[in-house]
Amino acid sequence: MTIVGVILAGGEGRRLGGVRKADLRLGNRALIDWVSGALEAQCSAIVISSGPKAFSAVPGRVCLADAENGIAGPTAGLLAGALWVRANARDSLMLSVSVDTPFWPDDFARRAADLLTGGHHCVVSAFGERDYPTNALWRPGPLISHLETIAPAPRGPSIRSVQAALGVRRLDYAQTHAQNPFAGVNTCGDLLALSRRLGQPER
Repeated sequence: MTIVGVILAGGEGRRLGGVRKADLRLGNRALIDWVSGALEAQCSAIVISSGPKAFSAVPGRVCLADAENGIAGPTAGLLAGALWVRANARDSLMLSVSVDTPFWPDDFARRAADLLTGGHHCVVSAFGERDYPTNALWRPGPLISHLETIAPAPRGPSIRSVQAALGVRRLDYAQTHAQNPFAGVNTCGDLLALSRRLGQPER
């Protein structure tokens, strides 16, 4: 089974002063480059979900803008990615990863695929008691079918509600990793905390 990686990079970075998260640097490397590098060994293709407006600052990557007058927020990015997968890599699974997740684990796709069975159409990343809904493995077909039944609205639907509707399983890394591989960047303090992890073992 092939897997297409979709990097969710459409956030406005409001708590970071309006700086696009994809451009933030960790160890003199842009966050989007960290995530792209982590996904290359797990995915047959990688595309960028860039939110309402496509940006072209990622050489060699397809950038997908949200559909106009459709659902809003991160779920719009999921729909754009899933539609691309259906059109260009039919029968592939879709791995969505937030652009601010630089320490993405190299075995997530393999471990999650083993859990994607029966009536479960999504596997969400978790660390201890906390889930990270944007970071998940999906069956694109059921995801598209569900999202296309939802009327457009200024906000939502939430990714958690979508996962609950599709049937979701958790993949908890607290049992195998000493540090949270799904930790993201919402504030300058978060970026500083992640910078302290550079060079440290993740397991």
